[in-house]
Amino acid sequence: VMMGGSQVDQYGNQNLAYLGGTFKQPKTQLLGVRGAPGNTVCHTTSYFLGDHNPRVLVPKVDCVAGVGYDRAAKLHPASRARHEIRRVITNLAVLDFETPDNRMRLRSVHPGVSVDDVVAATGFELVIPSDVPVSREPTADELVWLRKLDPKGIAAREVKS
Repeated sequence: VMMGGSQVDQYGNQNLAYLGGTFKQPKTQLLGVRGAPGNTVCHTTSYFLGDHNPRVLVPKVDCVAGVGYDRAAKLHPASRARHEIRRVITNLAVLDFETPDNRMRLRSVHPGVSVDDVVAATGFELVIPSDVPVSREPTADELVWLRKLDPKGIAAREVKS
């Protein structure tokens, strides 16, 4: 499953329900939790965030819609066995949770982006390996397919340049 999110925290908890306030009185109402709880517990899930910034990548989400690793640790073993947040893909980097405590780790930076850029745009302390590679660029064939699948370039509108 590939999902977006208004907020994602260091353990992969995702919010798309509301910002600020409480569940009964949110400051800003968003979509609601939708299918996020079931998706994150029952399916391998990755997140796409088009604007990597400290308001999106936060220390703690305002409302948990998608279940991250810290909360999944408390689930029944059968549910825990199917839980996997694989990647967080942003306009700056690719991140994962392949750390002993399942905290978000910088996997690669996109061409033209530095590790310092990613750190400055993240609202919590990332796990930074000693060697962070540059993300691979799409092949010519992959670009052809992307253009066929999205001839109007709608996906590009989701990404902050």
